Amino acid sequence: MTATKKDQKTFSERKEELNTALAWFEGDNIDIDEAIVRYKHAIKLVTELEEYLEKAENEIKKLSQ
Repeated sequence: MTATKKDQKTFSERKEELNTALAWFEGDNIDIDEAIVRYKHAIKLVTELEEYLEKAENEIKKLSQ
């Protein structure tokens, strides 16, 4: 599956972005205000990844029929 015009990031790009966000939380210098913003962004990325996987699964099911 490739990215659409509405959705410019690929699955791999989102996954890498999420990994970077998670790594930040493992650091020593965590600012609570920044953590809240980063947490919200991470949740958004997780939701986008789940939606992407669901679409991919549906596409595979259609192709398998």
